[in-house]
Amino acid sequence: MSMWTFKTGDLIAKTHPLIKKPLQIGLVISHDIDTFLIKWTSFNKDFFMEKEGDIFKELNKTFLLDTVQVHRANMEANLSLLNSNYSNDKRNRHNRTPRANRQASLG
Repeated sequence: MSMWTFKTGDLIAKTHPLIKKPLQIGLVISHDIDTFLIKWTSFNKDFFMEKEGDIFKELNKTFLLDTVQVHRANMEANLSLLNSNYSNDKRNRHNRTPRANRQASLG
């Protein structure tokens, strides 16, 4: 079983499992050997019915921009790395990939 390798400072996305588009984007704000903590900073407003009424705006801000803890073994979380804080680190210069620097667009 593989595990998530995200570290503090990584920009990540929670993606829709079928359409593979980002639903939420956030930063890993802390990590340890078993878990990492994500602070969601934005979300796909079309997917979460932001334009359907004021009640959705408030609920989205409250629940979708929350901070969540993810266990590294939870491979059902549908997460992807958008940009690593460690890609410029001397230890990882030979491991850099264009995919790690990919930008995601939210609707």
